[in-house]
Amino acid sequence: MKRLLSILALCALALALTACGGGSNASSGGGSSGAAGSGGEVSFDAVYQGILDAQKDSGQEELIFFPEEGADAIESLYPGLSALNPSRVQLYLPPVTGYACEILLVEVAEGDVDAAKAILQDRIDSGANDTGYPENAVLWQNNAQVQVQGNCLCMIALPDGYTIPENVFALG
Repeated sequence: MKRLLSILALCALALALTACGGGSNASSGGGSSGAAGSGGEVSFDAVYQGILDAQKDSGQEELIFFPEEGADAIESLYPGLSALNPSRVQLYLPPVTGYACEILLVEVAEGDVDAAKAILQDRIDSGANDTGYPENAVLWQNNAQVQVQGNCLCMIALPDGYTIPENVFALG
């Protein structure tokens, strides 16, 4: 039963990504590539898939995420991010909310990298200080980080037993 639900969720995710992946727009960043400050192209879709692929040998259950494109939902988790007018944003959340497990990829203007990094770090700090769910707070403390390449940033939080790659941008 669990396997069937995982397959159905994966199919829904594939359909959602196919429907959303056609073009680039400022709020959802549906495009798969864009200029990174380092002079190269960063494919957010490839980075996301690389993070998932890096988990295959973990012996853990397959991670399932759903893309979140609602500007209000993104702003509620990352207050102030929309004020930076990012050129691309891709947020992936697990089917069960309130769990220390999410991936955010964002591209901002070169001068906004430090401000964006602070916003992403605030998300981690907020989760790490969650007194309502102390076991979840420990996951945010130990299993979440912000990575930067040029003007592209990634906030990644994964459950225990999963691996955060050293450089997620090398995966794309």
